[in-house]
Amino acid sequence: MRNRHVVLASAGVALAVAFAARGAAPSGAPGPEADAGAGPPRVLRLDLDGPITGGTVEYVEAGLERAKLEGFSAVALTLDTPGGLLDATRDIVKAMLASDVPTLVWVGPAGAHAGSAGVFITMAADVAVMHPTSNIGAAHPVTGDGRDVEAEAGKDMAKKVENDAVAFVRSIAEAKGRNADWAEKAVRESVAVTATEAVKLGVVDYTAVDLAAAVARADGRGPPKADPARVLRVKDAVLVPYEKTIRQQLLSFLSSPGVLAILMLVGTLGIAIEFYNPGVVLPGVVGAFALLLAFLGMRIIPVNFGAVLLIIAGAALLVAEAFIVTHGLAGVGGAVCLVLGTLFFVDRSSPDYQFDPGALSISPWIVWPTPIVLALLLGFMAWRVASGRRLPLQLGGSALVGATGEALTELGPDGGEAFVHGEYWRARSELPIPKGARVRVTSVAGLTVTVVADG
Repeated sequence: MRNRHVVLASAGVALAVAFAARGAAPSGAPGPEADAGAGPPRVLRLDLDGPITGGTVEYVEAGLERAKLEGFSAVALTLDTPGGLLDATRDIVKAMLASDVPTLVWVGPAGAHAGSAGVFITMAADVAVMHPTSNIGAAHPVTGDGRDVEAEAGKDMAKKVENDAVAFVRSIAEAKGRNADWAEKAVRESVAVTATEAVKLGVVDYTAVDLAAAVARADGRGPPKADPARVLRVKDAVLVPYEKTIRQQLLSFLSSPGVLAILMLVGTLGIAIEFYNPGVVLPGVVGAFALLLAFLGMRIIPVNFGAVLLIIAGAALLVAEAFIVTHGLAGVGGAVCLVLGTLFFVDRSSPDYQFDPGALSISPWIVWPTPIVLALLLGFMAWRVASGRRLPLQLGGSALVGATGEALTELGPDGGEAFVHGEYWRARSELPIPKGARVRVTSVAGLTVTVVADG
């Protein structure tokens, strides 16, 4: 058993090392087509779908770096986002503005929108395109629950954040020759427009039904009065998708607050089970791994560490219920802590994190049912452990009384042998009992048991 546990632990370490090694390697090693001087121009395609987080930043930065190293003619980003973290948005915009490879952003597919953070990213592209049925706008900084920054951090902080965002978006729009006045309204007044209106207002360059059409029309285009290096030369270009590395996929997976909350709950459950049943090992290993992933994800999105402490405290109270007589108070308190910790898991109050309402939120199906189910499971385990602790201690020969077994020889007053409780015993009986019959222990004297026929 001990060797099996060692093998399990070793396998877990090997898996973690493999993930790290694959994550560190660049996605899609360059092949013969990497030669920039041969064949048609190549455009590297990146897909940004969902909230803008720290994981998105790493993906975009890695894609821009690959495009530079492998001589791509341009980088095309498909964009469909409700918004995201302001700090992450700044990092992406800075990477796009500093890129040696020109960029194109296509807001698509049909029905897509570039909300909040998406406005900044679209404005930062050398060529900006939208699907005819998409929309763009509503970039006013808000807190996680959709309230104005002033309601959370005061009037001065709200003004500071808003003015900073306005200056940021105007500088981008002016650098790319786009409508800076509209961009300011998108931040101050949360205005939003359709793709057709965006073209008329000079927010984007044109519309296209798909990315291939967007790239085809981009040849020879670029920001007004731009450096020739920022003009796209993509005639008859080939689109090359940039697949995320395992590390980037993991970061995207962990960027969901719901996933992080579940990992925290599973981690605490695994550790709690290990406390209830020391030596089982597997629940403890799974719990520790889940907590490790959760702590990694906490560096990607804003997490309320007070809520993390509530979840840990809830698990601790449920564990305590198994060892301390609290008449259920510890169990109920633990369940309440788990629910509250999940409810307030995402940090909605810090002015350092401004994102679109709903972009980063936990589903009610996770906030309420999951911690309640885990609390009930831990409570049941605590009850079983507590019930076992109240049973009378059974040790030595007294534990054999009433146990059943099998006669290995013929039994009688002169004795014989029986198999009881997984062990071989000398046995005697007042009445004859044939070999192979079922027997039941009535008393124990030294290493000899007295038995009677069972049934």
